[in-house]
Amino acid sequence: MIKTGTFFHHIRQAAEERGESLEQTFEYVHELGYVGAEVDADDHEGAELLGSHDIAVSSIYRNYAWQDSLDESLMEEHIRLAKYLGTDKIMAIPGFFGEGDSESIRREKRKRMAEGMNRLYELASQNGLVLTIEDYDNALSPIATIDGMEYFLAAVPGLKVAFDTGNFKYSGEDVLTAEKVFADRIVHVHFKDRLYSRNGSGDPCKCPDGSVLWPCAVGEGDIPMEEILRRLKRNGYSGYVMAEFFGAASYSDTLKRSMEFLRERV
Repeated sequence: MIKTGTFFHHIRQAAEERGESLEQTFEYVHELGYVGAEVDADDHEGAELLGSHDIAVSSIYRNYAWQDSLDESLMEEHIRLAKYLGTDKIMAIPGFFGEGDSESIRREKRKRMAEGMNRLYELASQNGLVLTIEDYDNALSPIATIDGMEYFLAAVPGLKVAFDTGNFKYSGEDVLTAEKVFADRIVHVHFKDRLYSRNGSGDPCKCPDGSVLWPCAVGEGDIPMEEILRRLKRNGYSGYVMAEFFGAASYSDTLKRSMEFLRERV
Protein backbone atom coordinates (compact mmCIF):
# COMPACT_ATOMS: atom_id res chain seq x y z
CA MET A 1 0.00 0.00 0.00
CA ILE A 2 1.35 3.44 -0.92
CA LYS A 3 2.00 5.74 2.04
CA THR A 4 1.80 9.53 2.11
CA GLY A 5 4.48 11.78 3.52
CA THR A 6 6.02 15.21 3.22
CA PHE A 7 9.27 16.97 4.06
CA PHE A 8 10.35 17.83 7.60
CA HIS A 9 11.36 21.22 6.22
CA HIS A 10 7.75 21.81 5.13
CA ILE A 11 6.44 20.86 8.57
CA ARG A 12 8.88 23.23 10.26
CA GLN A 13 7.85 26.06 7.93
CA ALA A 14 4.19 25.33 8.60
CA ALA A 15 4.83 25.53 12.34
CA GLU A 16 6.31 29.00 11.92
CA GLU A 17 3.36 30.11 9.78
CA ARG A 18 0.86 28.77 12.30
CA GLY A 19 2.68 30.29 15.27
CA GLU A 20 2.77 27.02 17.16
CA SER A 21 5.27 24.47 18.40
CA LEU A 22 6.76 21.87 16.11
CA GLU A 23 4.97 19.14 18.05
CA GLN A 24 1.61 20.87 17.60
CA THR A 25 2.23 20.97 13.87
CA PHE A 26 3.16 17.27 13.91
CA GLU A 27 -0.36 16.67 15.20
CA TYR A 28 -1.85 18.86 12.47
CA VAL A 29 0.12 17.04 9.77
CA HIS A 30 -0.77 13.61 11.12
CA GLU A 31 -4.45 14.52 11.35
CA LEU A 32 -4.33 15.54 7.69
CA GLY A 33 -3.14 12.01 6.89
CA TYR A 34 0.63 12.22 6.49
CA VAL A 35 2.50 9.30 8.03
CA GLY A 36 6.06 9.98 6.85
CA ALA A 37 8.58 12.82 6.85
CA GLU A 38 11.80 13.21 4.87
CA VAL A 39 14.67 14.78 6.75
CA ASP A 40 17.72 16.83 5.76
CA ALA A 41 20.81 15.43 7.49
CA ASP A 42 22.01 19.00 7.99
CA ASP A 43 18.70 20.27 9.43
CA HIS A 44 17.21 17.60 11.66
CA GLU A 45 16.72 19.21 15.06
CA GLY A 46 13.35 18.07 16.38
CA ALA A 47 13.00 15.16 13.94
CA GLU A 48 13.55 12.70 16.78
CA LEU A 49 10.06 13.67 18.04
CA LEU A 50 8.28 12.60 14.86
CA GLY A 51 7.84 9.00 15.96
CA SER A 52 5.95 9.98 19.10
CA HIS A 53 3.34 11.54 16.81
CA ASP A 54 3.07 8.45 14.57
CA ILE A 55 5.08 9.99 11.76
CA ALA A 56 7.96 7.83 10.52
CA VAL A 57 11.18 9.15 9.01
CA SER A 58 10.93 7.95 5.42
CA SER A 59 14.44 8.90 4.26
CA ILE A 60 17.35 11.19 5.12
CA TYR A 61 19.10 13.19 2.43
CA ARG A 62 22.38 15.08 2.36
CA ASN A 63 24.19 17.38 -0.05
CA TYR A 64 27.78 16.25 -0.59
CA ALA A 65 30.71 17.91 -2.35
CA TRP A 66 32.49 14.81 -3.60
CA GLN A 67 33.90 16.75 -6.53
CA ASP A 68 36.24 18.30 -3.93
CA SER A 69 36.62 15.73 -1.16
CA LEU A 70 35.41 12.25 -0.23
CA ASP A 71 34.89 13.09 3.46
CA GLU A 72 33.95 9.74 4.98
CA SER A 73 33.14 11.33 8.34
CA LEU A 74 30.09 12.99 6.74
CA MET A 75 29.04 9.66 5.22
CA GLU A 76 29.37 7.90 8.57
CA GLU A 77 27.38 10.64 10.27
CA HIS A 78 24.66 10.24 7.62
CA ILE A 79 24.50 6.51 8.38
CA ARG A 80 24.38 7.05 12.15
CA LEU A 81 21.55 9.57 11.83
CA ALA A 82 19.52 7.19 9.66
CA LYS A 83 19.87 4.43 12.23
CA TYR A 84 19.06 6.80 15.10
CA LEU A 85 15.90 8.10 13.43
CA GLY A 86 14.86 4.62 12.32
CA THR A 87 14.76 4.87 8.54
CA ASP A 88 16.05 2.31 6.06
CA LYS A 89 16.71 4.79 3.22
CA ILE A 90 19.16 7.59 2.62
CA MET A 91 19.64 9.84 -0.38
CA ALA A 92 22.84 11.49 -1.60
CA ILE A 93 23.22 14.56 -3.79
CA PRO A 94 26.79 13.95 -4.98
CA GLY A 95 27.98 17.49 -5.67
CA PHE A 96 28.05 20.07 -8.42
CA PHE A 97 30.13 21.17 -11.37
CA GLY A 98 31.67 24.62 -11.31
CA GLU A 99 30.63 27.54 -13.47
CA GLY A 100 32.81 27.49 -16.58
CA ASP A 101 34.12 23.95 -16.08
CA SER A 102 35.39 22.41 -19.33
CA GLU A 103 34.02 19.04 -20.43
CA SER A 104 37.21 17.30 -19.32
CA ILE A 105 37.01 18.85 -15.86
CA ARG A 106 33.34 17.86 -15.63
CA ARG A 107 34.20 14.27 -16.53
CA GLU A 108 36.88 14.17 -13.85
CA LYS A 109 34.58 15.68 -11.21
CA ARG A 110 31.78 13.29 -12.11
CA LYS A 111 34.18 10.37 -11.76
CA ARG A 112 35.11 11.54 -8.23
CA MET A 113 31.43 11.94 -7.38
CA ALA A 114 30.80 8.36 -8.53
CA GLU A 115 33.64 7.20 -6.28
CA GLY A 116 31.93 8.94 -3.37
CA MET A 117 28.61 7.34 -4.25
CA ASN A 118 30.25 3.92 -4.36
CA ARG A 119 31.81 4.42 -0.94
CA LEU A 120 28.56 5.62 0.62
CA TYR A 121 26.76 2.68 -0.98
CA GLU A 122 29.24 0.29 0.66
CA LEU A 123 28.69 1.89 4.06
CA ALA A 124 24.91 1.95 3.61
CA SER A 125 24.80 -1.70 2.57
CA GLN A 126 26.94 -2.73 5.55
CA ASN A 127 24.34 -1.08 7.80
CA GLY A 128 21.23 -2.45 6.09
CA LEU A 129 20.32 0.84 4.40
CA VAL A 130 19.17 1.55 0.85
CA LEU A 131 21.00 4.38 -0.96
CA THR A 132 19.10 6.48 -3.50
CA ILE A 133 19.64 9.43 -5.83
CA GLU A 134 17.10 11.80 -7.35
CA ASP A 135 16.89 13.88 -10.50
CA TYR A 136 18.18 17.15 -9.03
CA ASP A 137 17.02 20.39 -10.63
CA ASN A 138 20.18 22.44 -10.95
CA ALA A 139 22.10 23.25 -14.13
CA LEU A 140 25.38 22.37 -12.39
CA SER A 141 24.11 19.04 -11.07
CA PRO A 142 25.42 15.83 -12.67
CA ILE A 143 22.03 14.19 -12.01
CA ALA A 144 19.72 16.80 -13.56
CA THR A 145 18.90 14.60 -16.57
CA ILE A 146 18.00 11.02 -17.41
CA ASP A 147 21.49 10.46 -18.85
CA GLY A 148 23.09 11.90 -15.74
CA MET A 149 21.07 9.60 -13.52
CA GLU A 150 21.93 6.60 -15.67
CA TYR A 151 25.65 7.31 -15.34
CA PHE A 152 25.50 6.92 -11.56
CA LEU A 153 23.16 3.95 -11.70
CA ALA A 154 25.63 2.20 -14.01
CA ALA A 155 28.60 3.15 -11.81
CA VAL A 156 26.87 1.86 -8.65
CA PRO A 157 24.75 -1.15 -9.67
CA GLY A 158 22.97 -1.42 -6.30
CA LEU A 159 21.95 2.23 -6.26
CA LYS A 160 18.20 2.94 -6.31
CA VAL A 161 16.05 5.88 -7.47
CA ALA A 162 14.15 8.44 -5.43
CA PHE A 163 11.95 9.54 -8.32
CA ASP A 164 11.19 13.26 -8.29
CA THR A 165 8.16 13.83 -10.48
CA GLY A 166 8.69 17.56 -10.86
CA ASN A 167 12.38 17.83 -11.68
CA PHE A 168 12.74 16.34 -15.14
CA LYS A 169 10.77 19.28 -16.51
CA TYR A 170 13.62 21.54 -15.33
CA SER A 171 15.89 19.93 -17.93
CA GLY A 172 13.21 19.84 -20.61
CA GLU A 173 12.63 16.10 -20.25
CA ASP A 174 9.40 14.14 -20.06
CA VAL A 175 8.56 12.67 -16.66
CA LEU A 176 6.59 9.74 -18.11
CA THR A 177 9.56 8.77 -20.28
CA ALA A 178 11.78 8.95 -17.21
CA GLU A 179 9.35 6.79 -15.24
CA LYS A 180 9.67 4.06 -17.88
CA VAL A 181 13.46 4.25 -17.80
CA PHE A 182 13.75 4.00 -14.02
CA ALA A 183 10.63 1.95 -13.16
CA ASP A 184 12.49 -1.11 -11.87
CA ARG A 185 14.78 0.94 -9.58
CA ILE A 186 12.26 3.34 -8.03
CA VAL A 187 12.01 2.74 -4.26
CA HIS A 188 10.97 6.22 -3.11
CA VAL A 189 9.00 9.07 -4.70
CA HIS A 190 9.14 12.83 -4.29
CA PHE A 191 5.61 13.59 -5.44
CA LYS A 192 6.19 17.12 -6.72
CA ASP A 193 3.76 18.98 -8.95
CA ARG A 194 4.75 22.19 -10.74
CA LEU A 195 2.82 24.95 -12.46
CA TYR A 196 4.17 26.34 -15.75
CA SER A 197 1.18 27.00 -17.99
CA ARG A 198 0.61 30.25 -16.08
CA ASN A 199 2.13 32.22 -13.23
CA GLY A 200 1.65 30.95 -9.71
CA SER A 201 2.71 32.09 -6.24
CA GLY A 202 5.72 31.47 -4.07
CA ASP A 203 9.34 31.26 -5.19
CA PRO A 204 9.63 30.16 -8.83
CA CYS A 205 12.43 28.09 -10.35
CA LYS A 206 13.90 29.33 -13.64
CA CYS A 207 14.90 26.59 -16.06
CA PRO A 208 17.94 26.64 -18.38
CA ASP A 209 15.61 27.23 -21.37
CA GLY A 210 14.13 30.32 -19.68
CA SER A 211 10.82 28.78 -18.70
CA VAL A 212 9.57 29.13 -15.13
CA LEU A 213 8.29 26.46 -12.73
CA TRP A 214 6.10 27.55 -9.83
CA PRO A 215 5.65 25.52 -6.62
CA CYS A 216 2.10 24.33 -6.00
CA ALA A 217 0.01 21.79 -4.14
CA VAL A 218 0.00 18.26 -5.51
CA GLY A 219 -2.65 18.05 -8.23
CA GLU A 220 -2.82 21.78 -8.91
CA GLY A 221 0.00 22.05 -11.46
CA ASP A 222 0.87 20.80 -14.92
CA ILE A 223 2.77 17.60 -14.09
CA PRO A 224 0.64 14.48 -14.91
CA MET A 225 0.39 13.39 -11.29
CA GLU A 226 -2.59 11.07 -11.70
CA GLU A 227 -0.95 9.18 -14.56
CA ILE A 228 2.29 8.85 -12.61
CA LEU A 229 0.37 7.48 -9.63
CA ARG A 230 -1.48 4.99 -11.87
CA ARG A 231 1.84 3.76 -13.26
CA LEU A 232 3.37 3.40 -9.81
CA LYS A 233 0.41 1.32 -8.68
CA ARG A 234 0.51 -0.79 -11.85
CA ASN A 235 4.20 -1.50 -11.20
CA GLY A 236 3.41 -2.64 -7.65
CA TYR A 237 5.01 0.32 -5.91
CA SER A 238 4.26 0.31 -2.18
CA GLY A 239 6.58 2.96 -0.74
CA TYR A 240 6.08 6.60 0.11
CA VAL A 241 4.87 9.42 -2.09
CA MET A 242 6.28 12.55 -0.47
CA ALA A 243 4.36 15.75 -1.14
CA GLU A 244 7.09 18.28 -2.00
CA PHE A 245 6.74 22.00 -2.66
CA PHE A 246 9.84 23.93 -1.61
CA GLY A 247 9.20 27.65 -2.04
CA ALA A 248 5.42 27.46 -1.53
CA ALA A 249 3.66 30.69 -0.57
CA SER A 250 2.07 28.89 2.40
CA TYR A 251 3.32 25.54 3.62
CA SER A 252 0.43 24.96 6.00
CA ASP A 253 -2.20 25.51 3.32
CA THR A 254 -0.28 23.60 0.64
CA LEU A 255 0.04 20.61 2.96
CA LYS A 256 -3.73 20.61 3.36
CA ARG A 257 -4.52 21.01 -0.34
CA SER A 258 -2.00 18.35 -1.36
CA MET A 259 -3.60 15.86 0.99
CA GLU A 260 -7.03 16.62 -0.42
CA PHE A 261 -5.69 15.35 -3.75
CA LEU A 262 -3.81 12.40 -2.27
CA ARG A 263 -6.55 11.21 0.07
CA GLU A 264 -8.86 10.40 -2.86
CA ARG A 265 -6.22 8.62 -4.94
CA VAL A 266 -3.66 6.80 -2.80
